[in-house]
Amino acid sequence: MQIEYITSNNMWKLLYETIRLMDKATAHHGMRVSYIMSKMLECRGLNEKFEIADFMMLAMLHDVGAFKTDDVKKPLTYEAKAPAPHSVYGYLFLKYLSPLSDMSKMILYHHIDYSRTKDIDYQYKDELEILKVAEIIDVWIRAFGDKFSINMLDRYAGTKYQEEACQLLKQADAEFEIVKKIMDRSYIKEVDEAMEYILLSDDEKEKYLKMLMYCTGLKSENMVSETVATMYVCRELGRKLKQSEMDKNEVYYAALLHDIGMLAMPSKLVDAPRSLNQAEKNFIHTHVEIMEKVLEGKISPDIISIASAHHERCDGSGYPRGLKGNAMSDKQAILQIAENVVHMGMEKPYRRAFTKDEIIKDLNDGIVNDKYDGIIADTMVRNYDEIMEKAFARAQNALVTHQKLQSNYEQVYKSFR
Repeated sequence: MQIEYITSNNMWKLLYETIRLMDKATAHHGMRVSYIMSKMLECRGLNEKFEIADFMMLAMLHDVGAFKTDDVKKPLTYEAKAPAPHSVYGYLFLKYLSPLSDMSKMILYHHIDYSRTKDIDYQYKDELEILKVAEIIDVWIRAFGDKFSINMLDRYAGTKYQEEACQLLKQADAEFEIVKKIMDRSYIKEVDEAMEYILLSDDEKEKYLKMLMYCTGLKSENMVSETVATMYVCRELGRKLKQSEMDKNEVYYAALLHDIGMLAMPSKLVDAPRSLNQAEKNFIHTHVEIMEKVLEGKISPDIISIASAHHERCDGSGYPRGLKGNAMSDKQAILQIAENVVHMGMEKPYRRAFTKDEIIKDLNDGIVNDKYDGIIADTMVRNYDEIMEKAFARAQNALVTHQKLQSNYEQVYKSFR
């Protein structure tokens, strides 16, 4: 489908903000590495600006695997002592779920010494060596501060790191003052300017948006299948209600992004094997405002408006604003019902899944009590089996993708060691 709701540059910002939700330090590290790599590539002079922007996207995401395999609060462990798990998972994550499939092997090898990678036959082998140097330089700058010297690379040139990449880093620093700008944070402006050149097709935007959804699977596998099911309940309800294609698309993308704020929630609450107390519930409720802040200024306001109302109810009993029916659109009401039906139908750590009869009763009671939009809820009741069969089939496919990632991870990890 045509995606006019988000620009290429805003996609970069949204990806950064998503990583930042999961861990600020990892996001900032990825941003700095992308900057250092961009300046090295610019100094080399072989790439167009839009090509450099693609490498910056990869560099920003280079540690995404750590969210699945490691404690991101302990970067020394996964960066220096045991880098293989996050390198392997990050490679597979980007290979299967992003538009960066061709470049993804750079993530697989980004912690392997040059002495072991110099003979590999790979399209981006030189860029791989640049990524390695860019990453270690940022690690050293943060670790040594004012005591850092760019000459620290010299003892590793030709063994741990490619000599040409080490020299390129020195040339780029002399030309662009990389270390100084990392230290005083002035590099951020240059990153924003560089990413103005990123060019994404509609297919690439679609894949990145879905990758954002799969990021929730790094926290909880069930969150992915629940979001996918919600997207397709929305789609089927919109079809039954004869929505325009534009309206259906807006609800679809709102459903895709509606739970992105959950990435900021601690796993111990998301997967708690018990009912949450009121203070914990209130904290979880903040995921809506977090989602709004992340999406604000990056994607269509109409999509944000739909997504932000997914926990509202027509009788005013929902959150975060306690909106009532006449203050909400049909598109918001569709997402509300779809999200609630799917949520009830999924098993949780603290309760069993609701049966079809129990869900139908909730919908009918909600019609009588003005909790749900009557027309939309009745459409869901009358077409329940057809809609849910299609939605949960889609959700199962999403789960298979995650299981495939895990299976391939175990195979690649064994051979990689």
